[in-house]
Amino acid sequence: MKQNKFLKSIGEKVRTLRKVKNMSQERLAELSGLHPTYISDIERGKVNASIYVFYMVANALEVPFPELVNLSSVEMNKKLEGEISSIVAQLRTLSTKKQLIFLSAVKGLLSGIEQI
Repeated sequence: MKQNKFLKSIGEKVRTLRKVKNMSQERLAELSGLHPTYISDIERGKVNASIYVFYMVANALEVPFPELVNLSSVEMNKKLEGEISSIVAQLRTLSTKKQLIFLSAVKGLLSGIEQI
């Protein structure tokens, strides 16, 4: 993947995750310790930010760093990606017991879907 495409893809991922969390660029900048203009530049793929900057952005978005930099999901339908990210964010707020129940139910659903 060429640098321009890579930077745009990761910027789109940041924008998608930020919007799923109903967060403004200003709020993301505040939480990550970055300038709002820099957040805008990242989202538009205009800067080649460091790994540490993306780590700070991931923390501010409350997503694991690997989830932020996993670009295969950028190729998915953006609305679908937003829905999945929203469910994952909600899942993280549940107790461990409820998370395990949810995961068990999802595994059952996936098993059933695979048989179709």
